[in-house]
Amino acid sequence: MLYCDYGYYRECYLGSAVEDAAFPLLCRQARQIIHRETMGQDETAPECMQRALADCTCALVDALAAGHFAADGVQSFTNDGYSETRVSAKESRAELRSLLARYLSVPVNLLGFAGHACV
Repeated sequence: MLYCDYGYYRECYLGSAVEDAAFPLLCRQARQIIHRETMGQDETAPECMQRALADCTCALVDALAAGHFAADGVQSFTNDGYSETRVSAKESRAELRSLLARYLSVPVNLLGFAGHACV
């Protein structure tokens, strides 16, 4: 089950970083991340968390489109003067947890079951 569609992304979340054609794949990837990180608690989340799940999905879509969460990968790169910024797996994981905690810890902490103490 996907928590949002492209219409929600554009009209409610006010997202603009992703085109319509790329959205379904990124949305499925975001949903898989949420499902994994909540250890399946997203599927039985109360109604009061549905908007938070949709917004979290949209935020993950934007982050995935921007290339975030790439473990030990290049985060940014410039060509003319050759410059690149690398991100470690630990930094990438911390960024992901921070994003998830922003959306999935209030009013019901869906991350608590997964061992993430986000209060």
